[in-house]
Amino acid sequence: MPRVRRRQRDTIRMLSAPTRANQSFEGEYVEFTQRLRRLWRHRAFRRLTLVRLFSQTGDGTVQIGMASYLLFSPQSATSAWAVAGVLALTMLPYSLVGPFVSLALDRFPRQRISLLVDTVRAICSVVLAMMIANHLTGAGSQVALMLLLLVMLSLNRFSLAGLSAGLAYTVDDDEYLDASSIMPMIGPVGMIIGGGSGGAIRLFAADPLGIDGANALIFGVGALFFCLSVATLWRIPRAGLGPDTPDHHGSAREVVAGLVDGFRHLMAHRPAWLAMATEVVVRLGYGLLMAFVIVIYRHHFFPNADQLNLAIFGIGIWFLVSGVGFALSGVISVPIANHLGVRYCIIAMLVVMGVSQAVVGTVFWAPALVANGFIIGLAGQSLKVQVDTVVQAHIADSHRGRVFTIYDVVYNVATVLGAVIGALLLAPDGVSPALTIGAGVFYLLAALAFTIGSHSLGNATFNKGTRAVSPVEVP
Repeated sequence: MPRVRRRQRDTIRMLSAPTRANQSFEGEYVEFTQRLRRLWRHRAFRRLTLVRLFSQTGDGTVQIGMASYLLFSPQSATSAWAVAGVLALTMLPYSLVGPFVSLALDRFPRQRISLLVDTVRAICSVVLAMMIANHLTGAGSQVALMLLLLVMLSLNRFSLAGLSAGLAYTVDDDEYLDASSIMPMIGPVGMIIGGGSGGAIRLFAADPLGIDGANALIFGVGALFFCLSVATLWRIPRAGLGPDTPDHHGSAREVVAGLVDGFRHLMAHRPAWLAMATEVVVRLGYGLLMAFVIVIYRHHFFPNADQLNLAIFGIGIWFLVSGVGFALSGVISVPIANHLGVRYCIIAMLVVMGVSQAVVGTVFWAPALVANGFIIGLAGQSLKVQVDTVVQAHIADSHRGRVFTIYDVVYNVATVLGAVIGALLLAPDGVSPALTIGAGVFYLLAALAFTIGSHSLGNATFNKGTRAVSPVEVP
């Protein structure tokens, strides 16, 4: 009789487990909306959120304009090397000079810096639109165009750093963690809106306006979003984003010494650098994947000259769906980590990406590649949330800024390096099954290496600073 009752209890547990899981996920969603509602009562937070949304939307629009002009214009060639060049132009410059120019964020009012940055970006967008509309694309003009693009894209990272530093001034002291967990979702949303706007203009305005006319209009719309950001920034007080007491100390030599000290501190904390290493793997794979997708759509799915718009549309759908995966990660990553534990979540995301890339990503059929893009975006960004959490929890506050600066540089360099690997190894039409399978195996090997390397540290070590509880201790 006791055995029968035990079976009944076990059956009830199994049947109720999905219900409890659903209730838990529903609870996480309710908690998320409650946090957002609490934060939204602050006028300064609302305005900062709008500034970031307008700024990121403008940046997403401009990036589409840049890609359209550099990769999909008659004078350009769509190749993996071209993709790597665009990524390098987008990601590397500020990574190299950012630690030095960011000193200004602690010396001058951040509201004024953001105001100046978006004003300059609006002006650059208008100048680019006028140059492209007037077909000023000769050798000398090309240099000017590239310099303007370089300035705009580098200023974006500078602006985001200032807005992030000013976030604490827009909410109460006990709400900063909530605000910092919600704010990163604004970026993907803005990029989706901006990218969608730019892509739609390129597709539907190219015939009536011509390709240069459509590209010019994209930059014009980007300028409009930057102007909306500027208008919103004027409604934030001059000192509304800090700093309270300007720091006039610091030199280039001290910045370099600080970064070296930050690197030593990082290497002394094994959980942090192990987690960061997994993010390097993800960015290498994503850089390769972006080069692969652009090349295969342009030279395999739609290789003819009259199919350019179809190629752009297909590539746009892929990036849109992948971006949706990025955005959704902000909702699901925390509940998953709370159920699995941070360590298991990192391992699971690497395995999901590896299997998807090795199986779905090698089916050279557009819907399969789109599905793989969504999975890679969702799992990859979910992993990044966990990596950010581990680094935050294990790095001392005195070194956190320097370590995250190193993190930012490594993140961007790995993305560009992945695209360079694609440029070296991809077939001219992108159909390279050995390479795409190899990328999946690379993710799986990273999962195995992280599992082995982190086993001696234990699951609880990676759960530090979270509500995650690992129910079972297995390698």
